Amino acid sequence: MLIAGDGVGPEITAAAVRVVEATGLDVEWVEADAGETALAKHGDVAPDCTLDLIRETGLALKGPFFTPSGGNRRSPNQRIRRELDLYACVRPIDILSLPRPVLLVRENVEDMYAAVEWSPAPGVAEGLKIATWHGCTRIVRHAFERAAAESRSRVTLVHKANNLKLTEGMLLDAAREVAEEFPHIHLEDLIVDTAAAQLVLEPDSFDVIVTSNTFGDILSSVGAAVAGSLGLVGSLNRGDDVIVAEASHGHAGNLTGQGRVNPLAMISAAGLLLCDAGRTDLGGAVLRAVRESREREIQTLDLGGEASTEQVTDAVVRSVRDIVTRQPA
Repeated sequence: MLIAGDGVGPEITAAAVRVVEATGLDVEWVEADAGETALAKHGDVAPDCTLDLIRETGLALKGPFFTPSGGNRRSPNQRIRRELDLYACVRPIDILSLPRPVLLVRENVEDMYAAVEWSPAPGVAEGLKIATWHGCTRIVRHAFERAAAESRSRVTLVHKANNLKLTEGMLLDAAREVAEEFPHIHLEDLIVDTAAAQLVLEPDSFDVIVTSNTFGDILSSVGAAVAGSLGLVGSLNRGDDVIVAEASHGHAGNLTGQGRVNPLAMISAAGLLLCDAGRTDLGGAVLRAVRESREREIQTLDLGGEASTEQVTDAVVRSVRDIVTRQPA
């Protein structure tokens, strides 16, 4: 299904649709509302009818949403992830100097992003950091399973267990226990501030990173900056039965309607969705075409260039068609 989203969402989802259809795959797009459009129509940023459609289809491609800072309106992303238990956020950080992306796996429904907050007294606000053994073990296992499936040899657990002994300590303990199930994959752990510096200075020292929700959000943005731009990184939000793919950036409202936004993050997300849906041939073609467009330096505003959204999409569409045509039947 397709959720256009807010701001530049309709532009970049339209680009991703073009690329998916260029693979030759026969897709029936079921459209649904979330974000500002849904709020106007249904009085809810992520209405039950949309959540039910995502459950029914099992696969969704969605654009970014606008969420105001402060106030009391919750993010539609948060509601979608929690209601559908999309516990794993998978963000490959594709840095051109590396032979393949650094795979970042982020816990997606617990930690500070559970947004359990209250004000016990005037001038005082408190927030709860949540970690459960179930949540910790399943996100670490997901990272190890993906590492095994992609023939990766190393998983780095990023944490702050030196200070947060119980919550982050639980994640570290879970990682050590799960690692015993995968003796061919080496587990290492790093404090998050060290990991952030290392990701900038030595990105090739990472293979798979697994971490908690808040740290994962920050590290994925750091990694995107190292790759060149937030406009390059797609991601998957995964549960046991549902996958929702999205760009890793926000709604970029200042660029709405200008045709200048980079569509590669959303196109990459579509490629990842195809791969996880079992069409690794077509998803791989999309991801390869994205990398080829970057190597040819077809650059949009965020990368210091002047190419339009349409020009970048046209280039990827041509590459995808060429790659699919050359693939063995």
